[in-house]
Amino acid sequence: MTSRKTLGSAVKFALVAAASAAAASLWAQGRPEAGLLLDAHTWCEEVATASTGPWPEDGWFRLVPREQAVEVRAVTPRDAVTAVAADAMYFRLPGVALQEGQRTGYRYPEVLQQPRMGVQHELSVGGTRFSLLADYVDQGIAYTVAYGGASYRYVLGAPGADHTVVRAVADLDGDRQPDFVIDVDGSVYLLLSTQARPGANQPTAHYTEDIS
Repeated sequence: MTSRKTLGSAVKFALVAAASAAAASLWAQGRPEAGLLLDAHTWCEEVATASTGPWPEDGWFRLVPREQAVEVRAVTPRDAVTAVAADAMYFRLPGVALQEGQRTGYRYPEVLQQPRMGVQHELSVGGTRFSLLADYVDQGIAYTVAYGGASYRYVLGAPGADHTVVRAVADLDGDRQPDFVIDVDGSVYLLLSTQARPGANQPTAHYTEDIS
């Protein structure tokens, strides 16, 4: 019988092979713009150093998780690449602007390093109370967050996913609601509250880390 770990690793390997090319091809093929989330390596090697190509020039934000905060800065591919943090992420979604500066994060991040599956966590960030529940489902790992009298559900990862970490919780888009950076088996997901609706949601953007 195929184990949850083996199945998850096989699916993740397949995703890695196509992730960057698929994101860039959205532009080359003239398809509707979608949320982009890149890791630091992809940004440096494929976007910042490319003189031509399918990547857009404007609207990018760099996110760097800090202790109890997330540093957000607007950037462009033409900016000098100097000492980029290994865990930096680069996000772009047409019409969506993040709030720059040190965005206050959840003050006890160790609680969510490995959230207890099936247990609802009652938390607060920036004076806003919210709950978070992670659990295994057939399609991957389901996250349900609730605040302001509504709940929002995301199914992240792939069938067989068995490991998850909440990398950051902070108000990144300035609406006083929590936003999340979540890792599931090496795929990193950005969940923005301004892009969510009560009920089932897709992640705002995601990338899969290179496991080669």
